Amino acid sequence: MKRILVSYIEAGFGHITTANSIADAIDALNDPEIEVIRKYVFEDSPELDKMERKFIHDVKVANIFPWHNYIQMAATHIFGIHNSLPFVVSTVYGRLRTIYLKMLEEIHPDIIIDTHYLTSFLSTQYRDRVDPHVKVITYNPDNSVHNWWNIRVNKFIVNCDLAYEDAIKHDFKKEQLLTVPFVTRKEIMDVRKDKNYYRQKYDLPEDRFTVMVAAGGYGRSGMKRVVHALTHVKRPITIIAICGTNKRLYNQLMERRHVMHSTRIDIRPYEFVNKVYELNRAADLFLTKGGPNAMLDSVLMGVPFGVFYCASNIEYMSNRLFTRELHCGRFLPQSKQIVKWVEECVDNPSILQPYIDATKEVYRRGNGAVQIAQFIQETCHNV
Repeated sequence: MKRILVSYIEAGFGHITTANSIADAIDALNDPEIEVIRKYVFEDSPELDKMERKFIHDVKVANIFPWHNYIQMAATHIFGIHNSLPFVVSTVYGRLRTIYLKMLEEIHPDIIIDTHYLTSFLSTQYRDRVDPHVKVITYNPDNSVHNWWNIRVNKFIVNCDLAYEDAIKHDFKKEQLLTVPFVTRKEIMDVRKDKNYYRQKYDLPEDRFTVMVAAGGYGRSGMKRVVHALTHVKRPITIIAICGTNKRLYNQLMERRHVMHSTRIDIRPYEFVNKVYELNRAADLFLTKGGPNAMLDSVLMGVPFGVFYCASNIEYMSNRLFTRELHCGRFLPQSKQIVKWVEECVDNPSILQPYIDATKEVYRRGNGAVQIAQFIQETCHNV
């Protein structure tokens, strides 16, 4: 029996959904020789919990002030692109590393699958210091590669040619790399119902142009600005506003919904929604920040998108991939651009058809989680 540890960490919800998708795909193999262990790896001690809360705080700050991430990325060059993270861990987070390695030692995995640069680095530390037989496999959920991804993993999995080229530039060896389609949840790939079905399910108007707005699980990144801009659209529309964990924004939009006397604009606020892809499927257009998982979900639902904010260079690169290269949406950083495009789409929905056709091309590639699961199975049988 091979023990496969899939590490979970909250640093934006994309890392969690990606890890869960991979774990589900491995479980779906029903291989009696494989045991999948899903673990939130930063919750076993106050020190680890504090570190995870720092990641969450950094993501929320970057969603408001993008310079925060640019400063962090610039700092990765100070000691060389492969030395900065080891230096930081050794000097600042030495105790955290000790606790983390002890946790891994108690689990005693044969393979570790990570989706975050820090857990990936700590896993290689465990391999080098404790168990030289463990295999460290990292899936990069982004569409580019930054300086803190660890080049000492056994396998580094990417989801597009852009990320593969970036990985080579960052000194990964070709034999370390594996390219798979984008990773997503099986239930998203299995959606077969059309938009009218989900509009009925969620009691949404069936005959109105519908725009969904979201900005990650935290509901920040200028989302309030975008919803406000949409209220100035001079056409009848429904606005699905996914506020996530931002309770304050949810309450503000609920209050606004109740006081608005316009029959032109119908605001439908939601808090955190587990099956948010169903609401996405109900929409004609999705407005979002440049998080790769948000854009991917919309693409797999066959819904074109507009990106109104990028919190980091990572998100700019994802935005570039999905808009310029895959042609599934547009970059609309200004409110007036958003209003203009929505009005054009209401007047002539056929202008969205080229974007819809492009989303179908991405869907046909399949789910990268399935290919990763097959690679893990082969690795287990060869260990």
